[in-house]
Amino acid sequence: MKIIEVNKDLENKPIKNNIKNMDDIKSILKYFLDIVLDFIYPKNITCIICDNPIKLNNTYSICKDCFEELHFLKDACLKCGKPIINHNLEYENIADCPSCKHRSFYFDRAISCIEYDKTSKKMILDFKYRNKTYFCRYVAQIMSEKMELENLSADYLLFVPLHKKRLRKRGFNQAQKIAEDLSDITGIPTLNCIFRCKNTKRLYNLNKKEREQEVKNSFIIKDEDNLLKDKNVILIDDIFTTAATTNEISKVLRLIPVNKITVLTLLTRASDRYLSDKEND
Repeated sequence: MKIIEVNKDLENKPIKNNIKNMDDIKSILKYFLDIVLDFIYPKNITCIICDNPIKLNNTYSICKDCFEELHFLKDACLKCGKPIINHNLEYENIADCPSCKHRSFYFDRAISCIEYDKTSKKMILDFKYRNKTYFCRYVAQIMSEKMELENLSADYLLFVPLHKKRLRKRGFNQAQKIAEDLSDITGIPTLNCIFRCKNTKRLYNLNKKEREQEVKNSFIIKDEDNLLKDKNVILIDDIFTTAATTNEISKVLRLIPVNKITVLTLLTRASDRYLSDKEND
């Protein structure tokens, strides 16, 4: 995994390439961390969703029953990536996706892997709020296979940042951890260049317009070495809901300008708001 960090001192100058010795140290530390995690949380012992015992060869460390309940997305909107719900014949055509109608996005496309429901949400809830950060390797595996199916590649992996106050409270950024594991699998470097300059309130109880207003002007890009200019990027997050956050980040990225922006998430909600848990930021 290659991570290109940004210097957070007063000069705010990005580092184009880490010092080789520092890269070696990080690689060694990550190697030993993976060994420790494999010892504490052995792969394929229990299902990561229901905690029932499973066979060693179970895909994504998920039991057969839970796996069958997951809705891996196939027919989704080619723009926002949401599953198409044919409540009305008017929306049978993907081009007439109700989530995209009368909206414009700064990203080129959003792709999600699994539909958000009562089964799939447990993966993210345990990951984000119960400190089961080892889940990220399975999320990254699912995402990498989705990338292969979509023939998706890029110059850099980016990730939706947390504000520093929320990062201190939680202890980690789930989107960053997913991006770093995805970088290990794909070989695409992770660029740490997006910063949340506004400590926004949680978005789960806000409607689409309120979310867009809350995240407006909340992000800055630090790329003084022009690493992103005219590049193709994949923006990583865990859940795609109204696109307020990813669209605001994409708007700022367009000012650089980047060439192509693809949003990649594990889960997405269907067009209907049928769940109201506070799992997303």
